[in-house]
Amino acid sequence: MPALYGGLIIAGISAIPGLNLINVCCCAGILLGGFLAVLFYKQELTPEMDPLTSNDCVRLGALTGVIAAAAGAIISFVVALVFGNIAIEMMMNIVHKMNVDLPPNLEQLFDQAAEERPSFFGMVASLFFTMIIDVPFAILGSLIGWSVFKPKQQFPPQVP
Repeated sequence: MPALYGGLIIAGISAIPGLNLINVCCCAGILLGGFLAVLFYKQELTPEMDPLTSNDCVRLGALTGVIAAAAGAIISFVVALVFGNIAIEMMMNIVHKMNVDLPPNLEQLFDQAAEERPSFFGMVASLFFTMIIDVPFAILGSLIGWSVFKPKQQFPPQVP
């Protein structure tokens, strides 16, 4: 369940236009999802269970990244079906507000891309490309979480 929660957090951040700009800052949304997966996992640990290890966190981060890629591809597909390609429209609005002169063929290419409907092949391609990014950064986020939440070592007191 912690991997599912973390993956859905990553997918939500990554797939919602505008909110996905969080990932411009060193994939912060993906790192956050991996970190939160470890937090949720740590909260489910009981005293009878083995303590949290870095190997657990790597596996948890990898699973979180895979879930995030799958959920993100589905959410992006549904958003594109319902609203169209609003990411390109947002980008073009920013370019026009900045008074940037784009070459005519580039502007025509953006207009064609904005009019295209999403396809199943595009969703599958998005899944694999997103997985390339989500899995390593979710693992990194989970390792950051492990370094924060790992059991503290008890050192024997030193006698002077």
